Amino acid sequence: MKKKLLRSTLLTLLFSLLFSLNVFAAGFTQDAAGIHYQNDDGTLVTSSWVEVNNLWFLFDANGVCVNPDGALSPDDTDGNYQIITSYTPFATDDAVLLNQCLANGTVVNVDGQYFITPQAATANRNATRAAANVQQSTLDPQPVPVQEEVIEETILESTKVWLSATGKKYHSIDHCGNMNPKNAIQVTLEEAQRRGKTKCSNCW
Repeated sequence: MKKKLLRSTLLTLLFSLLFSLNVFAAGFTQDAAGIHYQNDDGTLVTSSWVEVNNLWFLFDANGVCVNPDGALSPDDTDGNYQIITSYTPFATDDAVLLNQCLANGTVVNVDGQYFITPQAATANRNATRAAANVQQSTLDPQPVPVQEEVIEETILESTKVWLSATGKKYHSIDHCGNMNPKNAIQVTLEEAQRRGKTKCSNCW
């Protein structure tokens, strides 16, 4: 009787223990913070990429997905910079800087050695990249409005003006002022400007 009671008690405890364990399934979850990816053991993917159905999803240090539409590859597409997941050694002789970094959590002390945290290294690298992109865009020459240049060039080539035999101006008519129409020659506006002639204010 005691053996039966003991066996049933043990079975009851075993079943209650089994049913009390949480069963997790890998996959996407969502809460107020955003979209997450849960591992089989119930932990969330952080500071890493996950491939689902041939798309790559990037999760930040808090486990929040930063590209819910996914990317074709785990790279810089759509501005999703690779996350640094390793601790970078940090060495400095500046005690003030070291204490400041330790205080704000960008650097940690592990067994007497100092390391930059993955989050700080990622943020620093992405900020550097963003600054480089801004600097590059300011150095790039501004595009020239080609259409306006073509229009202006066409006007210069197609417009005809009159030049007097001795004057420094170009005219819209061959008999402006004291001009002798017999000695006036017709040229393109481009040619007149090439010769250093300026527009006559009387006939234009």
